[in-house]
Amino acid sequence: MLELLFLLLPIAMGYGWFMGRNSIKQKDQSAKQDLSIKYSTGLNYLLSNQQDKAIDYLLEALRVEDDTVEAHFAMANLFRRRGELDRALKVHEYLVRQSHLPTQDKQQAVFELGKDFLSAGLYDRAEKMFTKVLKSKTYGLKALTYLLQIYQSTKDWQQGIALKKVIVKTKDKRLLHTLANFYCELATTALEKDEFIEVLELLENALSYDPNSCRANWLMAQIYENHQQYREASQCYRDIYQQDKDFFPEVIEPMHACYMHQDIEEEFFTFIRKVYEETGSSSALLKYLTHLEARYGINKAKEFLLSALKRRPTIRGFKHFVKMQMTDSQDSHQSEGLDVIKELISAYLNMRPRYTCHTCGFNSSTHYWSCPSCHGWEQLKPVRGLEGE
Repeated sequence: MLELLFLLLPIAMGYGWFMGRNSIKQKDQSAKQDLSIKYSTGLNYLLSNQQDKAIDYLLEALRVEDDTVEAHFAMANLFRRRGELDRALKVHEYLVRQSHLPTQDKQQAVFELGKDFLSAGLYDRAEKMFTKVLKSKTYGLKALTYLLQIYQSTKDWQQGIALKKVIVKTKDKRLLHTLANFYCELATTALEKDEFIEVLELLENALSYDPNSCRANWLMAQIYENHQQYREASQCYRDIYQQDKDFFPEVIEPMHACYMHQDIEEEFFTFIRKVYEETGSSSALLKYLTHLEARYGINKAKEFLLSALKRRPTIRGFKHFVKMQMTDSQDSHQSEGLDVIKELISAYLNMRPRYTCHTCGFNSSTHYWSCPSCHGWEQLKPVRGLEGE
C-alpha cells in the first residue's frame, strides 16, 4: 500500500502542475481577450471621432507596464503634434500618477507634461513641472532652457537670474548668453532712471557670464555718454567691434560723436578705414568717404568709392555715388535725372528689411534684441550683401 502511494505521488504532482498551468493559461488568455476587446473598442471610438472615449479605453488597454510606457508617450505626442493639448495632458497626467513607474519614465512624464502646459500657455504649471526635473541628468538642461523661455515670455528677469548657479554649472554658452541678456534687461530699466552705479554693476555681471555680449557694451557706452565719459564710451564701441563685427555698423554714428567730443576725429577715421578693409561694411565705407571728401575733395572721394564698388558693389554705395555725381554736375537736366535715380534707389531701400535674424531668418525694418520669431538673443543683425552692408 505504501509502495503504491509512492508510485501515485509523482503522478498526482504532475497532474496538479498540468492543471495549474492550464488554469494560468486560461487566465492569461482571458486577460488578453479582455485587453483585445478594450483595445479594439478604443480604436473604434478613435475612428468614429469619439476621441475622449477612445482615450479612456486605450489607457485601460495600454496598462502601464515597462513594455507599454513608450506606447503611452507616442500616443500623447501624437495628440500634441495635432494640437489636441487637452488629450495629451490627459495621457501624461495619467502617467505621472503611476507611482510604480521607473525613475527615468517618471521624469519623462513630468517633463512632457511641462511641455504640454507650456504649449497651452499655462506658464505657472509648466514652471512647476520643469522645476521638478531640474536635477535630472537627462532632462535637467532641457527643463532649464524651458524655464528661461518662460521667464523671458513673462519678463520675469529676476526669476531667471535666480537660476544663475544652476546655469553656470551647466557651462552651456547659450544659457549663459540668455542670462547675460536678463541682466541687460534690468540694466535697460535702470538706464532709463539714470542709475549710473546700478547700470554698471548689472552690465559687469552680464559680461562676466558672457564676455561676447555686445548688447552689454552698447548699454555701457550709453551710460558713459550720458555722463560725458566719452573715452570710456569709445572703448565700449571698440569692444563691440571685437565682439560682433556684423552688429558694429549700428554704433558707427554714436562712436563718431564720442571721438568728436574728444577732438580726435583723425583717430576715429583711421579705425573706420580699418573696419572697412576688414569687413567691407557699407556704413564704414560711407562714413570714411565723408572724411576723404572733407580732407581731399570730392574727386578723391569719388575715386575711392568707384574702386570700392568695383570690388564689392552695393546699392547703398551706388546711391551715394549718384549723390556725389549730382553735387559735381553742372548740367541741371543731368542733375534732375540723377535725382530721380537717387529717389528710386531710396524708395527701394526703404522697402527692404534692414535686419535679419542669423538663427531663423526673420526679417525686420526695426531692430530687436530678442528675435520676435525664434526669441533668440542678439541675433538680429544688419542685412549684408547687395542690398545691405
